[in-house]
Amino acid sequence: MERILLFMLLIFSINSFAKKNNFYLIDENKETGFAIYRTSKPNLKDMRNFCKLGIQEMMVLSANADEYEYKYAHGCPSLKVVFNKRQKAKIPVTKNFLKFFDDWVQEAKRTGKKIAFRCNCGCHRTGRLAAYYQMKYQRLTVKDAQSIMKRNGKWMWFFRSLNPQVVAMKDYIEKRACSTRQRYCVKE
Repeated sequence: MERILLFMLLIFSINSFAKKNNFYLIDENKETGFAIYRTSKPNLKDMRNFCKLGIQEMMVLSANADEYEYKYAHGCPSLKVVFNKRQKAKIPVTKNFLKFFDDWVQEAKRTGKKIAFRCNCGCHRTGRLAAYYQMKYQRLTVKDAQSIMKRNGKWMWFFRSLNPQVVAMKDYIEKRACSTRQRYCVKE
């Protein structure tokens, strides 16, 4: 009974803070117009805000764009979903995914596009990808990227595998052998 109550409290808490959308600007170049944001599942008001900000593309890491971006497309008809696949926070990202992400970011930087990515709460899968971006493109240290990930995430103690995944992604960025347990390394 106690476990059920704890689980219900956890679900309620996750749902209540997710509605605040965990929306953050990660990086921007005012000269070119490029910007990259992280967020959570959007409602109609969020979609309208995306359009006001000029966000043109969204990467959905939770495979539920049909419930949000497509459902509320009338709030931002110009927003294009470029990725809509489910990732799991406990399973490291793949090299192919990071190449897709890097190509997307580089194209957005080159063309001055505003882009965003999200999962459900904008915390764990999104936090991991934000850490990757910050280490690769903003040259943050592993420690700094992990700190930001923890600060913007919720219930991070349930997602202990994210810290070693961030270390592994830094190894990947630096083109060196993975220095953490194999199960946390960037996958083929």
